[in-house]
Amino acid sequence: MKGWLAACWSLILLGIPAAGRAEFDQCRLIDQVLNRLGNAMAINRLIIAEGKDSTAVAAASEALAEQNESYRRTKRQRANAPKPAAMAGNGTDCLGA
Repeated sequence: MKGWLAACWSLILLGIPAAGRAEFDQCRLIDQVLNRLGNAMAINRLIIAEGKDSTAVAAASEALAEQNESYRRTKRQRANAPKPAAMAGNGTDCLGA
């Protein structure tokens, strides 16, 4: 009986922080995706601005259009991401963004 009770308590105590970490990790993952997209978008903008090679400019322009859509979609997803328990109810989303 004591072993079963200890197992239940350990699952309860370990499960609660794990849920918070999962929410935090989702926000962290979304932030990493946004950072990578932003970096790639900046590189493509630079290629377009230099305009040295027309085929590279065309490819960068096409990639930038796709990245822009992905960035907007990811931003919306980030705004709708579940709030970590510690932040619930204080009007912030993900990591205070």
